[in-house]
Formats: sequence, C-alpha cells, structure tokens
Amino acid sequence: MKNDNKKEKIWSSKKADDKFRFWIYERDGNRCVLCGRKTPQITITNSHYWGRFASSTRYDPDNCDAICMGCHFKVENAKQGEYRTFKIKQLGEEGYKTLEKRYYQEKITRREAIIKLMKLLK
Repeated sequence: MKNDNKKEKIWSSKKADDKFRFWIYERDGNRCVLCGRKTPQITITNSHYWGRFASSTRYDPDNCDAICMGCHFKVENAKQGEYRTFKIKQLGEEGYKTLEKRYYQEKITRREAIIKLMKLLK
C-alpha cells in the first residue's frame, strides 16, 4: 500500500528550470510568441520578462514566454519598450501590474518557488 504521507523530494533548481522551460514551450505551442516562427526551424528560449534571479517570478507562467533567439536578442534590452508593450497586451493592464507587484513585493525563497512550481505542474 502506498504511503500518502511520504513527502515528495524537492526538485533541484536545474530540474525545476528544465521542467518549467519545457512546460512553457508546450504552453506556447513550441513557437515564438513574438514572431510566430516554430521549432525545429528556429531555437526558442524561455524568456523571463522580470529576471530569473527573483524567486517570486522565476517560475511564474505570466512572467515567461517562448521566444526565439532572434526576438529574444531584440527585446532583452527593451524590457520597458517593445517587450513591455507585448506583456501588457498579453496580460492586460491589471495583469501586468499584478505581475510587477509580485516581482517587487513578493519575497519567497527559491525552495518555496520550486514547491509552488511542483504543485503547478502536477
């Protein structure tokens, strides 16, 4: 008989990053959300609007998009320009403000972020 009280082992950051990245790719249809090109003709990356270093938004689906390397290079330094405009269109003004608030105000550990991710991907 399976012991339901046994805790699941917490993923490493690398495992969490890999699982989340592939989940984002699948969510976005393995295509760049900016130009629409699809793999395998192009290489996509999991782009974080707010940087990966913030645990509060590192594994936040609203913060991440599948973006091809060409578009990623173009928007990476335009977070307050073209990429911001895209995120507001994608999330709506309120959704964008909520994401921004999570980034600046929600303080959680990487472990807590990974636990949230594990629940999301179950």
